Amino acid sequence: IFFSFLFLSGCSVIKGFIDRPTPEAIPGSVLFSDDFSTNQNDWKTWNQDNAYVNIEGGGLYFLINESEYDYWSKPGFNFENVVIQADAIKVGGPDDNSYGVLCRMVDEANFYAFIISSDGYAGILRVKEGTYELLNNNSMEFFPEIIQGDAVNQITASCNDTFLSLAINGKIVLQEQDDNFNSGDIGFIAGTFSEPGVEILFDNLVVLQP
Repeated sequence: IFFSFLFLSGCSVIKGFIDRPTPEAIPGSVLFSDDFSTNQNDWKTWNQDNAYVNIEGGGLYFLINESEYDYWSKPGFNFENVVIQADAIKVGGPDDNSYGVLCRMVDEANFYAFIISSDGYAGILRVKEGTYELLNNNSMEFFPEIIQGDAVNQITASCNDTFLSLAINGKIVLQEQDDNFNSGDIGFIAGTFSEPGVEILFDNLVVLQP
């Protein structure tokens, strides 16, 4: 799997700005959580020809029917240092995909993404002024910790000062440093490469203060 920087487009699946207070940052405390039993936290739902995002099946469900494209959704917070943990389930579609969590999302063109694929690859991605760049390598790297195929993987992303780390199913696989973004929203992202039809379900989201 190779990450396409030239052809991967982005389409936001976000709500408008929410005047939502950021919880008090106490070390180890839960800043935000969601089991997606309802849409009480106002995640944006989406329904169009090439993408469908909705709260259903006990999670936040993404269906992307366009190749070389990604979509994201966020709840409207502004966090600095966070640890984000969630379960991600490949429901259907090609294993050559990408999905994961976002942190420090300043806007649609500036954020960090911690992504994996259903064929066993992972990367830490920085999107700055709309330009996609993997921080860990020129392409996503293979890790046996990722359960391939139609499976559940637990993704844990840490954004702590300039340190960024990605853990899969409880094991840290990537660590990088970057100082471009200091704060922003959290969220989810899912995308396609050459083959459309990616279906991902996110559940059991917990956002912690490091």
